[in-house]
Amino acid sequence: MLMNLTRAALVCVALSACQDTPAATTGPTPPIPQTGVTAYVTVDNLNAAVGQTVRVRVEVQVGTQQNYKVGSYTGRLRFDPARLQFRAENAINDGLRVANNTGAGTGEVRFAGANPTGFATLVLYDATFEVKNANYAATLQLTMEELSAAQSLANLQPHLTVNRQVFLSRQPNQQ
Repeated sequence: MLMNLTRAALVCVALSACQDTPAATTGPTPPIPQTGVTAYVTVDNLNAAVGQTVRVRVEVQVGTQQNYKVGSYTGRLRFDPARLQFRAENAINDGLRVANNTGAGTGEVRFAGANPTGFATLVLYDATFEVKNANYAATLQLTMEELSAAQSLANLQPHLTVNRQVFLSRQPNQQ
């Protein structure tokens, strides 16, 4: 019995040593706003080489002095299709979320979501792309067309800042 436990432990150690190397954890991370809402794009590897895949997310942060949750949103993510190629949308299981990836071949993805009680996760869109040019992040552009609070349905657009910088994900490959 002890021998089997030892073997199992050794197999676990060996398998964990064989995992892919995680993306670099250094790089810019978004500042936490005190008021309003900030929307931005994050990636799991700012230094991805041609042929590698990257996870691109649209995220929001509600200011530390705010007492509302995001209830609905619509937006667009634009990119240069010569630098990034859409591969797949990654599911987010929180509220109703939809994306129109039909325009991904020409460099645009549209996304929207609604949750009357507010989203628990503030990742609004999550997809995997293949890198076609190492300078891919420079072409990522976010436009938020609508952002409303849950329950009150208050328009958050006047309090929204879209940060044009692309940030490194705080939690690579997780929601």
